[in-house]
Amino acid sequence: MNKHNKHELLVHNILEKIGGFNNVKDVYHCATRMRLALHDPNIPVVEELKTITNLKGALWSNGELQLIIGPDVSIVTEIFKKEIAKTPKKNLNEFEIHYENKNIKQNVAWYKRFIKSISAIFGPLIPFLIGVGLLMAFQQLLIRSGLGSDSTIKDAVLGKDYNVFDLVLNIIASTGFKMMGVIALWSTVRYLGGKTPIAIALGLIMVSPIIPIDGIKLFELGNWEIILKPFHSTILAFILIGVVIAYFQKIMEKYLNSTVNFLLNPFLSLFIGGLLAFFVFGPVMGVVESSLLTAFNWFMGLPFGIGALIVGLTWQPLVVLGVHNILFFAAVTALGQPGANPSIFLAAAFAAAWAQMGATIGVALRSRKATDKSAAVAAAVPGIISGPTESCIYAVNLPRLIPFITGVLAGGIGAWAIGIFGVGLNNLAGLGGIVGFLAYTDKLVYAIIIDLSAFALGIILTVLLWKEEKNEKTLATITTRSFAKEEFLKSKIDFNANELIHLLKHLKNNKNYEEAIKRLEFLKIILEKYDQELTNKINQFIDNLQNKNLDKKLINEIIQKAKLIQSEDQSNLNQIYLDIQAELKNLKILKTELKKYGKSKLVVKNNLEFKLKKLLEKQEDHDAKSFNKNQKLINSNEANKSIVVNSFKNKDSQLDKIQNLETKIKTITTDIENSRLYLSEITEKYYQNFEKQVEKVELIKNKDLSKFKALYFNDIHKLEISEKLINPKVALNQK
Repeated sequence: MNKHNKHELLVHNILEKIGGFNNVKDVYHCATRMRLALHDPNIPVVEELKTITNLKGALWSNGELQLIIGPDVSIVTEIFKKEIAKTPKKNLNEFEIHYENKNIKQNVAWYKRFIKSISAIFGPLIPFLIGVGLLMAFQQLLIRSGLGSDSTIKDAVLGKDYNVFDLVLNIIASTGFKMMGVIALWSTVRYLGGKTPIAIALGLIMVSPIIPIDGIKLFELGNWEIILKPFHSTILAFILIGVVIAYFQKIMEKYLNSTVNFLLNPFLSLFIGGLLAFFVFGPVMGVVESSLLTAFNWFMGLPFGIGALIVGLTWQPLVVLGVHNILFFAAVTALGQPGANPSIFLAAAFAAAWAQMGATIGVALRSRKATDKSAAVAAAVPGIISGPTESCIYAVNLPRLIPFITGVLAGGIGAWAIGIFGVGLNNLAGLGGIVGFLAYTDKLVYAIIIDLSAFALGIILTVLLWKEEKNEKTLATITTRSFAKEEFLKSKIDFNANELIHLLKHLKNNKNYEEAIKRLEFLKIILEKYDQELTNKINQFIDNLQNKNLDKKLINEIIQKAKLIQSEDQSNLNQIYLDIQAELKNLKILKTELKKYGKSKLVVKNNLEFKLKKLLEKQEDHDAKSFNKNQKLINSNEANKSIVVNSFKNKDSQLDKIQNLETKIKTITTDIENSRLYLSEITEKYYQNFEKQVEKVELIKNKDLSKFKALYFNDIHKLEISEKLINPKVALNQK
């Protein structure tokens, strides 16, 4: 199956899971994610979407369904849009009307709507910024290598200090960055449903070369000069004017006659929009941006690299939340200001990204399964080249949690070093990775050393701290902790007294007083034989509670008396806990047995199956490509026929490899089947030891503890359950 067919299949699978084209309200993409706004968000199930082949992850964020695709996201989104475009327009409109009321009823918090809007506006800008950044990096590369000259140097002379190519290259590279606001205005109006051609025209007016580049001073406001000038390398003013114009256009469309609207809508949009831009929003947002820039520089200038450390520790979690774009574009805007300092913020973010990619490579090195190794490498490579880490996070690190945390920690340390040594980006070049090194001019060597060190630290921490999977002993230990905590197996105080203490301490969070009173009546009867005075105080407390009165002093008195109660039953529970601890130690033997007879063989089998799958895919692609070519060669001369014969010989060689793998898989499968009975017997034996201990607790407490029996069963039989040889037991919560 070729790449295009894989993309089409991916799109069809996505459409099937999200309820078809009729459920799609809007679609766009950022660096690695396809973002969908749906009419009915209840249709898609995220866990089902995650099972789609070639889809690296799926999540809901701020009312959007975000699908992690990777570097091919633009291609997949384009195919997705084409599939949507094939649908009859009439049916699509009918569906939108059908869902109109449902959209109104959706209660989405204002901050989530705001974040969604920001993501929708900034998302389409990312490919533009990547292109502009690479152009600027390419220009810097030519200048540094001596193959080009800087045409912006003061008093530089054309033909002497630089040539026409240098001039044109500077126009291509710098104009895009200066026009960033135009694209932001277009994206804002597009998102809000306004007229995008008018938006582009208004954006071009705001960067008009007719206005003097130094601007025209209007007046002063404190320390700020209010200047009428072109809006180069800024965003906020464009977004704000875009919001105003989009709604202004909708109002005119609603209240004006169609003919009048046709004439006045573009005229008033440009005229009023231009006046508002230059005399209202421009000056106001200029003051706002100056204030933000001052605060931004103060934060990044905190001593000992603290600002950069905070950026490094929070950047990847912000990527998970989907709000990193807001800060990214703020930093890009600051970098584009005249005389701006190198961006330590962006350098710290790039270091954090390198660390997260290192954690992904750490997973590849630590994993024994070829499928996991391949998935980790495939997720990391695009980021290593160009920077985005979404594939690393959602496809590999976050589902395993520890690699994500090690990546965050390594990123914090790398960013801290960036701050301490004052390493900053001089321009924009992609979104990081190897390409991102082109963005450094002053401290390139420092940047390379720190980023690669963060990358290496991410690998080392992940290899040291992450285990591919929890073994039976680890899982049973976790269950034992929960068992001991819930059932008070490890305490000098009687378990009924402990329950009373726990109930009283958490009563303020429990509004169901009737249920609490019933439990207090029961515990009062049980504890009466230990302390009659305690029983009297419980009676007094119950009377108060019936009147909704929580007497804190009385609660403390009851708790202090309950702490003095000890019992033989509690001593027996403590002994059972020690017996369970001994059984946990015995699970080391089970671990060795399972590794010898099951786990190692299963890993080998999975790796062989993965290798066979890849070989079959390769053979399928080769057959598809060579079929037509061989048909033509067969009908030509004898020399070409010999080429066809050789190609068939090569195919026979591939078939031999496939057959050899199939034989190995069959052999090891038989071996695993022969070991299954032994594995079943030994795991059942160890489980029964734990089951007996739980039954002892049931007898003492006169309580059904099937929940913990099920948990221990699933822990001890983990291997058989994971290979779907047996079904897990459902651990129901008991009251």
